[in-house]
Amino acid sequence: MSGFLDQFRKTIVQSVWKDTPDIPSRIELDDKIALGVLLWVVAEEDKTFLPEEESAIKEILETQGGVTPEVMPVVLGAIKLAARERIDLFTFTREVSQDLPYAAKKEIVENLFRVACADGDLAHEEQGVIRKIAGLCGVDHKDFIAAKLRIKKEFGLDTFGF
Repeated sequence: MSGFLDQFRKTIVQSVWKDTPDIPSRIELDDKIALGVLLWVVAEEDKTFLPEEESAIKEILETQGGVTPEVMPVVLGAIKLAARERIDLFTFTREVSQDLPYAAKKEIVENLFRVACADGDLAHEEQGVIRKIAGLCGVDHKDFIAAKLRIKKEFGLDTFGF
């Protein structure tokens, strides 16, 4: 699997940062890769990929990932390709998250909930895959629940049903 991640990194660097001296470090790049691919996986999980979810992904990649609008199509293309490849979620998540700080992992989980809630509903399938990803990243259950409640409140969704 490291071959997949290495190839993905190389594609992103060549496509997005080829003409700039400010190539992100491996950890920063892995953070963007993890964020983008995992956001896409969550958005597709309920078999209903809506424009609101894609907009949320773009917004998160811009604001949190530092992806500029000029390179967004390339980044989204690479992310879509990875999602179509039906990555081994277990291996990919473990590999990408191993060097990320715990705070970055928690932030990824929050952003996964943002995409899942972007359409006004948190589907059981989406919640299940976020729980799996959080576990693979080593995010504590209490932090998973806190993120879920915080983001549901942010979107004005019912938090009584957890």
